Amino acid sequence: MGLRTINERINQLEARLAQVHREPIEDVPAVVQLDGIWLSMQTQQDGLYEDSRQRKRRRTSGKRIVVLVALGLWTDGSGKRHILDWEIADQEEQAAWERLVQRLWERGVKVETGLQALVRDGTEGLEQALDYVYGSALVQQHCIFHKLRNVSNKCVGLDREGKKPFMEQAAAVYQAASASEARVRLAAFAEHWRPTQPQAVATFEREFEQTIRYYALQGIVREVVRTTSRLERTNRELRRKFRQVGCFSPWGQYPRTVSTD
Repeated sequence: MGLRTINERINQLEARLAQVHREPIEDVPAVVQLDGIWLSMQTQQDGLYEDSRQRKRRRTSGKRIVVLVALGLWTDGSGKRHILDWEIADQEEQAAWERLVQRLWERGVKVETGLQALVRDGTEGLEQALDYVYGSALVQQHCIFHKLRNVSNKCVGLDREGKKPFMEQAAAVYQAASASEARVRLAAFAEHWRPTQPQAVATFEREFEQTIRYYALQGIVREVVRTTSRLERTNRELRRKFRQVGCFSPWGQYPRTVSTD
């Protein structure tokens, strides 16, 4: 394939991607999960070097980027999930998130068209972008997956077996039948674990109310918002697909992700 043909293909692809970002979203999901995955984008540099087997290799360098993703979750019982839009940025800052969220709104992802909840982590820039575009028109749910992971990371002095009952009890807080019962469960959890795990308990209590907003929803929507199985599944799939692309690699030991079909 000649250079001219390659350039033509790239131009066609860029035009198609631009069109995708503008197309109306007619099948609006009830829930949208927003998150980012940090990657190192590899680019070739001038010069060669010899690897451990004396083979000539092109020098490369890695640039840190984040892919901001909006994942739609449908609550019709089909288990359907689909990436609605994405934005490539240098940081998870408000301006980058706002570009993505504003496009979603302009493409039709609104309360009036069926959107019921937004699920996000605690990133300040994302929160500001959602407040600016959507205001208080719908439920903004902090991701339970991120919350429990942060609580687990704050555990001190517990081996794998010792952490198991701790995390099982933490997860059980979110299985309460109501928001008031969840608060009671948190209080009991904190009383039991605070003497030995004060940092983890403090992390759990911090902004806890933002993690139980799903109780304002009804039926299957609530289940989709509070259940992390879809998020974990799609995170694994996205990591696998990025590894298949030679110019990308996960940034750091635990990349933060949202997912793909």
